[in-house]
Amino acid sequence: MSCHIEINLPQPVVSRMSARALKPDDGERGSSEQGYNCEAQGQGSFSGLDYTIPAHTKGTIKAKIQVMAMSSEDIQHMNQLIESMLTASKKEEIKELTKTSASANLSFWSFFTGGSGASASYEDTKSSMHSSGLTDEQITTIVNELFKLAENMSHVELNLECDNTAFDYDVSGSVYLYTIAGTVKTDKGTKQYRMLADQGTAGGPNKDDSPPVKGKIIPLK
Repeated sequence: MSCHIEINLPQPVVSRMSARALKPDDGERGSSEQGYNCEAQGQGSFSGLDYTIPAHTKGTIKAKIQVMAMSSEDIQHMNQLIESMLTASKKEEIKELTKTSASANLSFWSFFTGGSGASASYEDTKSSMHSSGLTDEQITTIVNELFKLAENMSHVELNLECDNTAFDYDVSGSVYLYTIAGTVKTDKGTKQYRMLADQGTAGGPNKDDSPPVKGKIIPLK
């Protein structure tokens, strides 16, 4: 059965972001400002989804959405790259600080960009990464990898498992996932990127009264 999916994503924070926020790739080359920024982050909603999970059961939610984003595999690759560069103590510090966050597998990125509702300039993210013990060379490696993945972003499919076993009511229609969006610049140009968390909630945004979902963001190519 076909359905109309309504998508509401966090909006750019105008006061701190570039005037070119979330515009299509302009192909700019030779910019001296290389790195990545965060123009919008927070909880995004996808409603009008064709699913119902009965009370006290588990079920699968699948939906093809008209949003360009990186896949869960892409995020895992970037997370592993960052983890390989951080000290054990810094990795543990970041994980502790983000345990109660909705950012899930985007915790490193949320940490570097200031958390839910925040924007971050190229200078902000670089400073945050420096403070976490990363060198200029390591930051360049991360930015170059992010650019490669942003180049290959596609529309995606949500493939999530919903655990409604703890609730005595059915859940249907919507999914809430943390999202981060911005631009990444290298000497090859400028690209827009978007990340969707692989965990969230179904039916409502509050994890206390909405069942959890967990799974993968899959590219549609």
